[in-house]
Amino acid sequence: MEYAVPRAAGAEVIREIRAMIDRLGLRISFPVEVRFGPADDITLSTAHGRDTCYVAVHVFHRMDYDVYFHEVEAIMRAHAGRPHWGKLHFQTAESLAAVYPRFGEFVAVRDRLDPNGLFANDYLDRVVGLAPGRG
Repeated sequence: MEYAVPRAAGAEVIREIRAMIDRLGLRISFPVEVRFGPADDITLSTAHGRDTCYVAVHVFHRMDYDVYFHEVEAIMRAHAGRPHWGKLHFQTAESLAAVYPRFGEFVAVRDRLDPNGLFANDYLDRVVGLAPGRG
């Protein structure tokens, strides 16, 4: 799991994660990873409009992650965290819309460009074959 929080919240997020691990007596075998990045203007970027602190947590693949990841996510959400799109999180469209200022704009473009939900276009039809339902 990885989240992006406003850079100014980074130190507090790390303190809260450490306190939660201690409070619950969790045995975490991977380090909490932290990195920083500048703000950008990409519609669904985790750094959209704010300098960002990225915080990643991991567990061994055979270990239960449920309590740890839910607790970390609660901390992240309290600090307007945005989840990494390609990693585990428990967010929904409704909760993500609250932290991505241009989320509605993205959904409107998607709906306009792909009204049947096929996630296809003429170029892809041409280079990978006619998508099902587009014939």
